[in-house]
Amino acid sequence: MRATAPNIRRRTLLTLLGLTAAGTLVRPPRAAAATATTATVAGQELAAIAANPSFVFATDLPGTAGSGEASPIGTAYWLGVYEVTNAQYLDFATDTGHDTPDYWDGDTYPDGKADHPVLAVSLDSATAYCAWLDAQTDADGWTFRLPTEAEWENAASGPDALTYPWGDDSGTVYDAPTLTSNYNYNAVCAAYELAEHGDESATYTATGSDLYGQSFPLSEILSIGSTGTVAGWNVTASRTGFIYTDVYDALTATGGYTTPVATYPGGASTDGVVDLCGNCWEWTTSVITATHGGEMGQQVNAVRGGSWYANLNSCTAVYRGEGRDSSGRYSTVGFRVAATAQASD
Repeated sequence: MRATAPNIRRRTLLTLLGLTAAGTLVRPPRAAAATATTATVAGQELAAIAANPSFVFATDLPGTAGSGEASPIGTAYWLGVYEVTNAQYLDFATDTGHDTPDYWDGDTYPDGKADHPVLAVSLDSATAYCAWLDAQTDADGWTFRLPTEAEWENAASGPDALTYPWGDDSGTVYDAPTLTSNYNYNAVCAAYELAEHGDESATYTATGSDLYGQSFPLSEILSIGSTGTVAGWNVTASRTGFIYTDVYDALTATGGYTTPVATYPGGASTDGVVDLCGNCWEWTTSVITATHGGEMGQQVNAVRGGSWYANLNSCTAVYRGEGRDSSGRYSTVGFRVAATAQASD
């Protein structure tokens, strides 16, 4: 039987507001949520996204507001309500013999991560997944693919060109030990680690770190500001900060600090699509010259949305300029599907 994303068939997001906070995290509900038009095809819950012939990116690739190029979206399309999960990808890999992500334990995903987004999947593998969906018996009349960058931003930013899918303010607040957030980014991981393990030691394991082999309490490495900014996550020059420690190594060995794909109903778009900010970067088919990140200056495929690893500045509906090599498998990059439906007679 095919594993599917959480079964939320044709319901308004208001029905999700009973979700309780867990640990140190509070997820605020949307003040109001429109009823989304959805369809479930080949195990994928899809949201209808309207055409937008006048679509213009909010920024150019370097991030200058108001300087984005026009990229008309002439036809309506569908977008996955959720990022593709580990469980869904396992069905594909089992059926086709396709390679599995390197953080999986052999032929299956880590315990407890069935409904977390699949990571470390190349663009080619994500495209192969879409082709596999096309071949499913209940996909007749549908064609699956990956979204373009314009389609992704159009769905994330909505008709009002919002900074976030839910509005123009992040709504993130940190009042130790509680983090209130609409999305999963590095402060969520930091808040958990500080609340649960702040007094425990982390050891620097990165070759070339100025503090290689030394151990410190996590509370002396990480800190979080009142608006959710994280200090001590990555100090590149000295190769210090949380990501150079054994605690971080243990996280990435099992797929990082992702969350189940239905965790943040307050982060939904006006069309009912969730996790467009945070959790994992998402592949698009659009090729750009990257202006940010380690791929700066390279011709790569645009990725959008930020991830569990990314800082709050990268996790918006309008942040651009990040890209990845299409053959790469990255511990912060996953995908969601797009689809078109054949017009009925």
